[in-house]
Parts: sequence; structure tokens; C-alpha cells
Amino acid sequence: MMTLLRTQWLFISTILLYSIAFLVNSERAAQALISASVTFSSVLLLIISVFSLVGLLQVWISRDVIVRLLGREGGIKSLLIATLCGTLLIGPAYIIFPLLMEIQKRGARWAVITIVLTSYAVKLQMIPVEVGFLGWPFAIGRALITIALAIPTGLLVEAIIEKRHNL
Repeated sequence: MMTLLRTQWLFISTILLYSIAFLVNSERAAQALISASVTFSSVLLLIISVFSLVGLLQVWISRDVIVRLLGREGGIKSLLIATLCGTLLIGPAYIIFPLLMEIQKRGARWAVITIVLTSYAVKLQMIPVEVGFLGWPFAIGRALITIALAIPTGLLVEAIIEKRHNL
């Protein structure tokens, strides 16, 4: 029972809250449930795709390759790969979290994970849109500062995590 509560707490909490909402105002609770269903169905294909990609990553890319390219062995090259990957990723952030967690479990260093997330804020394909609304100086300045600070931020987060882990 405790394992179920610990692993499924969000699902159980959601059911409990919807039950309370139905008791308080069943019409509005039904509207909320319909709205949630529409939202969930709109991202379901994306979620399935991400889990499939994570599964393929587990099968196709060995732990040794991840350690060599994205682990400590990779040196500065791993940090630069992370920066490039972060700027090229598209879509909402929640789709990359499972992927990043999987590569971290398989040997990528914490700095790489942080750098991908930090440089993800740039999104190279969105720069023309940003320029259209905010102008070239702002868009390029923000992108350059974000990319320049991605590696130091990643190394700082990694140092903090390792320090806490060693305590």
C-alpha cells in the first residue's frame, strides 16, 4: 500500500480532488474533466513518441557511447555537444525531461544535462520570430548571453550536486 501511495501519489491525488470537486459542484467538475481530457488527448501522441524515443535510446545507444560523448571522458567536447543539442531541440520542455534523465542514468554528467536545459532557452529556430517581436539587438544579445552562460551554469550545478552527494 505504501509503495502504491509513494509511486502513484499524483494520480491518487487527482482522483481525490476530482471526487471532492464532483461533490461540491458536479457540473463544473464535469467541465474540468472534459477540459483535462481534451488537453491530455492533445499531448498523448507526443508522450508516446517521447517514451518510444527513450526506449530506442536504451536499445540503440550503449552506455559506453554516452559516457564517452557526454560523460567526464568527453571533456569540453561533451559540453559543446550539450550546448548545440539544447539550441536545436524543439517542442515543450516536458518532452525532453525523460530523455535527459535517461541519458543521465546511462552516464551523462550533470553539467551536460544542465547545459542542454539552459541552452534550450535559445531555440535557434525561434530566433527569427523573436527578432520580429523584439528586434535583432535583443534577440542576438539574449541568445549569446544564454549560450555563454550555459557551460558555467552547468559546471556550477554539477559542482553543487557532487558536493551534496559527497556529504
